[in-house]
Amino acid sequence: MLRRTFLDSLALGSLAALPLSLAGQTARRKIFLDSDTANEIDDLYAITRALLEPGFQIVGLSSAQWNTRLSPPDTVAESQKLNTEILRLMGRQEIPAPMGSEMIMGKPWGGDEPRDSPAARLMIREARAMKSGERLAIVNTGAVTNAASAIKLAPDITPKIAVYLMGAHYFSDRKVWNKDEFNVRNDLNALNFLLDTPDLELHVMPANVCGKLVFDQAATLERLQGKGGIWDSLAARWLSFSPDSAQWVMWDLALVEALARPELAQEAQFRTPPENAQRDVFVYTGIDAAAMQSDWWRVVDKAQRR
Repeated sequence: MLRRTFLDSLALGSLAALPLSLAGQTARRKIFLDSDTANEIDDLYAITRALLEPGFQIVGLSSAQWNTRLSPPDTVAESQKLNTEILRLMGRQEIPAPMGSEMIMGKPWGGDEPRDSPAARLMIREARAMKSGERLAIVNTGAVTNAASAIKLAPDITPKIAVYLMGAHYFSDRKVWNKDEFNVRNDLNALNFLLDTPDLELHVMPANVCGKLVFDQAATLERLQGKGGIWDSLAARWLSFSPDSAQWVMWDLALVEALARPELAQEAQFRTPPENAQRDVFVYTGIDAAAMQSDWWRVVDKAQRR
């Protein structure tokens, strides 16, 4: 209860720091996080940032697969454990944490057969509960299996959601796509399904854009270690996952920062890849990496003081 009170007071006390796009709103933006949390380091930092954002109402945190040959036997279960632990450490156990699918959408050679899962079903319920004119933001930091499956299972939710994903590469100066990227490779079928879905509001944070947000290990650990709770957990994650990495790209944190602080990123509409149904989607073309890192530490420092 004390931790929940802390987070509530943090949200109320930070309204003045909200972006102009949120400051005048009485309701917080509803966000559904879908993350392959156990895959790397940055997912945990992205989830923490989202949970501390006063402009967000997190309605779900689900686990995504990264079912590669180099992965553990059940990637979703590994991410599920971490999601549950993050919510516990932050006193946010009221947030549902449904398990996602371990298998990709369709078959290895293609297709769009959905993967039914508790994650997809909760996305559908939350989307259908949105008020007229509002959209649930489904924020994907891994393969988009669960979000794509939710749409396939319930096409009626399409006008009620906006899908945000970190994945692929896009070179806006040449208008060239490259799908040879980790999250995409873990479910190319699902990404193609989203790109091909008419009227779906889709926002893409390309790896070549968010790759500019780089944290230094020594500086990061200095400000996290010994602070207890989630902070020690974030530090321990870096040291257990990749202790020899002096720096780490915070891919997924960049996407969350772009939603929380839209003035720190540039976004424009571009046509989908030539092999997909031709329509316009939103693509991030640049980020202010230094400002995003400063914003992360602003939020963290304020939370630690509370």
